[in-house]
Amino acid sequence: MRVFYLFLLLLCCLWGCRPPDKAPVSSLTLLNDSTIQLELSPGDAPVETPLLLQLTATDVLGVSGELTGVSMYMGKVPLRFSQHQGIWQAEFLLGACSDPKMLWQLQLEIQFADGQTRSLTEQFHTSW
Repeated sequence: MRVFYLFLLLLCCLWGCRPPDKAPVSSLTLLNDSTIQLELSPGDAPVETPLLLQLTATDVLGVSGELTGVSMYMGKVPLRFSQHQGIWQAEFLLGACSDPKMLWQLQLEIQFADGQTRSLTEQFHTSW
């Protein structure tokens, strides 16, 4: 019986020593300059979970883009943007791979009302 209680005590001690669960990061700012703000939610970008990319800028006619894996080839993930109350949004999923902190590259093409276009390239990590 003593062995059982010692085992139970050891198990409780080990359980209490595990690191606390990380709280999800609400959003990650990928770009914030004088004309464009680009955010990813949730900020820790968990794989196989809906992610939301939000672009805030004035006088934008359209946004297109895609994601590609940097750490590992995962194909191209096209992004479909739509405008909601002045903010351009794209919801997407990223798959899991063997790398728990996969590096992704985001490429965006932003078309402005004055005829100009701006290309953006940003990188971020996913988590699992």
